[in-house]
Amino acid sequence: MEQLMQLLKPIQNVLEYVVVFLYENVTTNYGLVIILLTIIVRIILTPLTISQTRSMAKMQKLQPQLKEIQKKCKDDKQKLQQETMEFYKKNNVNPLAGCLPLILQMPVFFALFQVLREPSQRVLEVVGDNFNFLWMNLNERDPYYILVIVMVATMFLSTKMTTTDPKQSKIMYVMPLVFGFISWQFPSGILVYWVTTNIWSIGQQWIVNKIISKQKVEEELKQKKERLAKKDEISEEELKKILKKKKKRKKRK
Repeated sequence: MEQLMQLLKPIQNVLEYVVVFLYENVTTNYGLVIILLTIIVRIILTPLTISQTRSMAKMQKLQPQLKEIQKKCKDDKQKLQQETMEFYKKNNVNPLAGCLPLILQMPVFFALFQVLREPSQRVLEVVGDNFNFLWMNLNERDPYYILVIVMVATMFLSTKMTTTDPKQSKIMYVMPLVFGFISWQFPSGILVYWVTTNIWSIGQQWIVNKIISKQKVEEELKQKKERLAKKDEISEEELKKILKKKKKRKKRK
């Protein structure tokens, strides 16, 4: 654990400088500093987030076809695995692509967690004892647990928006409660960061769902046009056959 903290120290130092800069130049409200810091971190990580979002959107779009494969091969696990891998290859999809950006973001999140959990001497020299925000002291836990409830609610909503497999529905209910249980003793500053992150994720997923919905409509329209085009082709062929039959009848007469 100590070695991990040492590895995260350079990132932690940068984040502390940002906290000091925001407090000295933007706002002396420590709660707003945390919210702004969270937004800055999310903006910096936008390229990774976009990659993750695109991968999630593509995977969600392919879910109906994957379910069909699962139904077809439900009694043969080996065939299911083979068919699934072929499906991913055919559609140029990496199922781990959505996880990789998240893994790459983890060092930043751990460093940020450390900055908020134990403010360094550098931060304390600037902020002093001005850690008050709304009804809380951000260096102490929320006395009314309101932030814990908000964190669990926003995490539940975020998880619900990203869960597409009914089998994962249990996770949707359990994970927010687990994190809520873990976090109720955390300093309020960490929960301000967590709630801000969840709200950002909800907004991000809402955009993803809009994109997917638009793509579905476009795909349905495309398929409809193709079906209509095929019907037109068939009707033309049938018309030709009818005309040929008429010509033959005329010749016989």
